[in-house]
Amino acid sequence: QIADLIRWGTNFDQLQAGGLALTREGGHSHSRIVHALGDSTGWEVMRAIIEKAKTAENVTIWDDTFTLDLLTWQGRCVGVVVDRGGQKLLLWAKQVILASGGAGMVYRETTNPPVATGDGMAAAWRAGAELRDMEFMQFHPTVLYVAGSARSLITEAMRGEGAYLRDKNGERFMLSEDPRAERATRDIVSQAIFRRMERTQHPNVYLDLSHLDPQHVRQRFPGIDKVCRSFGLDITKDLIPVRPGAHYMIGGVTVDADGRTTLPGLWGAGEVTSSGLHGANRLASNSLLEGLVFGTSCARGAAAEAARSPNGLSAYPIRQRVPEATGERLDIADITNSLRALMVRHMGIVREQSRLVEAQRDVEFWCSYVLDREFDNRAGWELQNMLTVARLMIDSALQRQESRGTHFRSDFPHRDDENWKRHLTCPVFGPG
Repeated sequence: QIADLIRWGTNFDQLQAGGLALTREGGHSHSRIVHALGDSTGWEVMRAIIEKAKTAENVTIWDDTFTLDLLTWQGRCVGVVVDRGGQKLLLWAKQVILASGGAGMVYRETTNPPVATGDGMAAAWRAGAELRDMEFMQFHPTVLYVAGSARSLITEAMRGEGAYLRDKNGERFMLSEDPRAERATRDIVSQAIFRRMERTQHPNVYLDLSHLDPQHVRQRFPGIDKVCRSFGLDITKDLIPVRPGAHYMIGGVTVDADGRTTLPGLWGAGEVTSSGLHGANRLASNSLLEGLVFGTSCARGAAAEAARSPNGLSAYPIRQRVPEATGERLDIADITNSLRALMVRHMGIVREQSRLVEAQRDVEFWCSYVLDREFDNRAGWELQNMLTVARLMIDSALQRQESRGTHFRSDFPHRDDENWKRHLTCPVFGPG
C-alpha cells in the first residue's frame, strides 16, 4: 500500500541521502513510521487518494451527501438511504462498504473533525449488524489546549522526537510513571496526565521542546508551528499547553479478516469497524495503514461478490414506520452539548460504576424522546447517531469490570484475563 501511495503521488518525506524518512512514536521500539509534509501525513495521503479516485471513470463521488440509514431486505443489506440537497434518495446496491470513520464528537474534547459522529456505526447497528468493543475509545494524550482554538492534535511524533511533558510546576512527571517516560503508550500517558491535572488542580500539562534543535523542530513540525504561532507560542522556546482528548474508536462494526460484517452484503473498513488488529489499545499510526489494507480488501471482496450476483437491481417493497409528529421543539444544540460534556465527565479516561450508571440513566432519558423523532436536518440526525453510539459505549463500559488498554475502571483497576480476555458484543438491533 505504501508503494501504491507513492505511485499515486503521495509526497512522503525523504532522507537527504535518499529513501523514506522514518520516525518513532509512542509504544514503538524503533523508527518505523513514514510521514509527509512534516506533520501532515493524513492530509497528504487523503489528497493523493482523492485525486486518484477523481480520475477513475467508474467512480462517482457525491460530496455533501448524508447517509441516513442502510436498506435491508430479508436479512441482507441492499443499499442506503441518503439526503442530498434536501432530497431523500434510495440507492440500491449489490454490495455496500462502510468507511465512515469514528465517533470522537460524542466527547467535548476531541481531535476528530465535526463529521465524526458515529453515523456508520449507528446505521449498521440499526440494520442488524454486530458491534463490539464499544468501551474502547482511545484518548490522545496531547491535544492543544488554548481557549478559543480548535482542539488541534499535537502529534505523538513530538514525544517520539524527544519532547518532554511537564506539569504546571515544571516537573517532568513521566519519568516516575513508566520506564519509557514520554514514549510510553497512549493509555499510560493519558492516564498519567489525568492524574497530574487532578493532583495539581490545573486544566492541562505542557509539552517542552526547548532542549531540542530549533531548526529541526520547525522543519519536522511545520503545521503545529504555524498553529501555535497564531496564538503567540514559539514551539522551540515556549511550553505548549496540552491535555488528552478523544481520538480513535477501537470498537465498532465487527468485521472478519476480509472486511465482511455480520450482515450479508455489508462490508467495513477503517475506524468504523472493530477488526481486532488494535487489541485494546491502538499503536500510533496503525490506523492509516489499517484503512488502506482493509479498504483494498473490501473493494476486491465486494467487487467479486457483486460480479457473482445476477445482473440488474431490484427495488424491494421496504417499509419504515414514521414517528408521530410532536409539537414540542427540541433544542438540538443543547442536548448535543450536554451529551458531549457528560461523556467527558463520566465516560472519559477514568471510569467508575456510579458515574457510569448516572451517564447511562441520562443518555437513556435523552434517547427516549430523541431517537423516535423524524428530523429534517443533519444536526438532528447526527444527534440521534451520537446518542445511539454513546449508549452502546456506556453499556459496554459498565459490563467490563476490569481495566484493559484504553478502558480504565478505578473500581476495577487491574486486568482480569480469566474473566475478561474476550470481545464484548452489543445486543443486535434491527431486522438482522
